[in-house]
Amino acid sequence: MESPGKMRKLIEKFLLILLLALTGWAAYVQFHSQAAQVLAQRKDETIYVAILTQPGMTASYNPVTRKVLLTTVNRRKLPKDPLENAQNLFDSAGIDVPQVRYFIPQTLKKDEYWRHFKYNLENWRYNPLLAWQAFWQYVSALHDKRTNLRPAEFLLYAMDLSRLEITDFTVRTAGEKSAKKSKSSVPEDHIAEPVEDRAPLAVEDRPLIVEILNGAGKKGAALELTQYLRDQSQMGLLQVDVLQYDNYPGPHQPKTRVIDYTGRLAQIKQLTTAIGVSNEIESEKQGTAICDVRIIIGEDFKQPL
Repeated sequence: MESPGKMRKLIEKFLLILLLALTGWAAYVQFHSQAAQVLAQRKDETIYVAILTQPGMTASYNPVTRKVLLTTVNRRKLPKDPLENAQNLFDSAGIDVPQVRYFIPQTLKKDEYWRHFKYNLENWRYNPLLAWQAFWQYVSALHDKRTNLRPAEFLLYAMDLSRLEITDFTVRTAGEKSAKKSKSSVPEDHIAEPVEDRAPLAVEDRPLIVEILNGAGKKGAALELTQYLRDQSQMGLLQVDVLQYDNYPGPHQPKTRVIDYTGRLAQIKQLTTAIGVSNEIESEKQGTAICDVRIIIGEDFKQPL
């Protein structure tokens, strides 16, 4: 008959093996998802999350291009079930997703949520408490069943997002009905396809065609920026071609806006970095666009040295 000491050791070994088996099984379950595999293996694929604000947004991210596209989708009918709501959001945007993931923030107002997200993204490095708050918000959402993002998926998402800047985010909105799209019109929202850099410099090696509009109310701001960019181009530091500059015909703009028309996101990010603009990139589809990107100088703009 075995002694009590040996029996206790056998039980301890059994429990340890059981714990390791359960941990391995939990890890397998967590990472056995399309999103987790794409993020962990750095696949050149797009993954999606529905953000159920009002109006709702779809967030698409490619870990290779490291670009995030946020698309607002306006819908009249909002199903009560979050999973059905998220699926309806993707269907409205024309996106087919293998695994529907959703997140319902504490604030349902889209603009308020986006401002809060941008603040956290821009400041968490200086205030690590913001990262802890983001983690706690996820735990709270998971407990309240406001998200079906698995812990492994959230962790991998958070690790990737922490390495991004706000200029890696492109924002589109739904309802782009105007066909004229005059210079003075504020870009409206429209449904967009998954994020991608549609015309990378390696494929289309030509200067980025830029239009500059002065919406800051400061005399000569557009001309000064035009001269700076042309000097940078002549020195070979930037591949840009300023097509034209003018005053913005609308009211003064509080912040500088960078609007993409052709999807050359990598080059546009280089441009925004060169001129010191850290705002998100707006995006419009315009088949008759005369430029790749339009810069509307706002009151927050500081001319680069």
